[in-house]
Amino acid sequence: MCRPSDAAEKESLHLLQQKKKCDNTPPHSSTKTLENGTLLSCISLFLLITGASLTFPHMQSRRDALGCDSLCYGTMTSVRGALGLAGTAFMGRLSDDNTSVLANTLGGVGIGYSSVSSGRRACLYIGTLASLMGFAVAASVDSLLGLWLSMIPGALLQHNFDIFKALISEYHNDVESILENDDAFCDQNETITHGTQSSRSGSVGKLGMSAGISFMIGPMVAALLSPSFQSASYMAIACTFASGMVIYRIPLPLSTVSSNDLKQSTKASESNNNSKELKSEFTLLSMIQLQSPAARAAMILLVIRLNMALAFHIFNTIWPSSLKSRFEFGPSDHARFMSFIGVTYAFSQGFLAKRAIKLCGPNGKVYVIMCCCAILGIGRYVAYYTTSIAVVYTSFLFIINALGILNTVITADTGSIAPSSELGGLFGILQSAESAAGMIGPFMGGVVSHYFGDFHDVISAPLMTVVGIYTFLFFFTLWGYDRLVLSCVRDLSSTASEADTKKST
Repeated sequence: MCRPSDAAEKESLHLLQQKKKCDNTPPHSSTKTLENGTLLSCISLFLLITGASLTFPHMQSRRDALGCDSLCYGTMTSVRGALGLAGTAFMGRLSDDNTSVLANTLGGVGIGYSSVSSGRRACLYIGTLASLMGFAVAASVDSLLGLWLSMIPGALLQHNFDIFKALISEYHNDVESILENDDAFCDQNETITHGTQSSRSGSVGKLGMSAGISFMIGPMVAALLSPSFQSASYMAIACTFASGMVIYRIPLPLSTVSSNDLKQSTKASESNNNSKELKSEFTLLSMIQLQSPAARAAMILLVIRLNMALAFHIFNTIWPSSLKSRFEFGPSDHARFMSFIGVTYAFSQGFLAKRAIKLCGPNGKVYVIMCCCAILGIGRYVAYYTTSIAVVYTSFLFIINALGILNTVITADTGSIAPSSELGGLFGILQSAESAAGMIGPFMGGVVSHYFGDFHDVISAPLMTVVGIYTFLFFFTLWGYDRLVLSCVRDLSSTASEADTKKST
C-alpha cells in the first residue's frame, strides 16, 4: 500500500482539529462574525457616503464658479459612468482573489488576523484611499482641471458598497454551510433555508439603510456646519478616514481564514483549481451563453437590474421638469422631497424588506417582485399626472418601499447563487450593468421625448416607456424567476448539504 503524503497527513490532522472545534460552537462563532461584520460594514459605509454627501450642497455653486456648464457637467457624468462601468467589474474580480499581491500586503492589514490575506479588505482600503485622494485634490486644486481630477479616483476605484455586499454574503454562506452540516439541524433543512434567506435579506437591508440615512444626513450637516466647499471637503476627508479605521476592525469571514490556513495543502490547491474553472460561470460571456444553471440565474438578475436602472434614468429625464411645471418646485422643495425619499428608503431596506420576505416565505418571492414591479409602474404614472402634491408624496411612499424591497430581494439572491470566491465578480458585473444603464438611459429618454413627446398632450412617451419596462419585468419575473433563480438557490443549497454530509461521514 502507498503511504499518504506528508501534506495529506497534515491536512487530515487539520480537518480533525477543525472537526473538534466545530463540534463545540460553530453556529455561535460564525453568527458572531456575521453580526460584528455586518455592524462594522454598515458603520464604515455610513461614514464613507456621509463624507461624500457633505459636498453635495456646494457642488452646483462650485461648478458654476469654475465655469463648468451643462455640456461640461454632462460630459463629466458620462465619463464617470464609463469609469464606473470598468471599475466595478475590475474591483469585484480583484476582491475575490485572496492570493494577489494586494491581498497579501494591503489585505493583511487588519485586527485579529494580521497574517491572513484578504482581497475584499484590500479593495475596501483602495476604495477609501481613492476617496481620500479625490477630496484632497478637490480641496487643494481650485480649477476646472481639479474638478475633473477629483472625480476620477473615486469613479474608478471606490466601489465599497458592492464589496460590502459580497462580504456580507460571504458571512452568510459560512453560517449556512455550518448549519447545514450540523447534526442538530439536519432535520430542519427547510426551516433553516427560510430563516437564513430572511436573515440574509435583513443584513443586506441594513447596509442599504445605512446608505439611505447617510445620503440624508450628509447634506443636512453640510448646510449647518460647512459654509464653503473647502470646509466641506475637510469634513469629508475626516469621515472617509474614520471609515477606513472601521475597515481595519472588520472581521474576516471564516472561509477566508480557513482558506489561508490551508493554502499550502494539496486539497487547497485542488480547491483553487476548481474555483478557477468555475470562474467562467460568472463572466459576462458565460452568462450570455447560459452555460450553467448558475449562469442562467445570474443572467435573469442582470436583466432585471439593467431594466430597473433604465426605467429610473428614463423617468428622470422628465420628472424634474414635471415637478417644476405643476408645483413650481424650487431647491428647498427638492431638498424636502429628497429627505423624504431617503427616510423612506432607509425604512424600507432596514425594516420592511426583511419582514415582507419572511412573511411571504421563499416560495413567495416571485409574487413579491411582481407586486413591486406593478407598484413601481402604476406609482410613477400616478405621480406624473396628479395635480396634488399629497398624492405625489403618497405615490412615492409606495414606490420607494417597493424599490427597497425589490433591491433587497435581488441582492440577497445574488449572494446565494455564487460561491464565496466569486461574489465580488458577480456583484461587479451587475453594478456595471447599472452603470451602463446610467449612460444609455438618459440618452434613450431624450430621444423618445424628442421624437415622440406627448401624444395629444395627454400621454407622455417616456413615461409609457417606463411603464412598459415594468410591465415587461412583471411578466419576465413570472416566467423565469422561480424556475431559474430560486431553483438554482434550492439546488445549490441541497448540493452543499449533501457534500457537507459526505465530508462529515
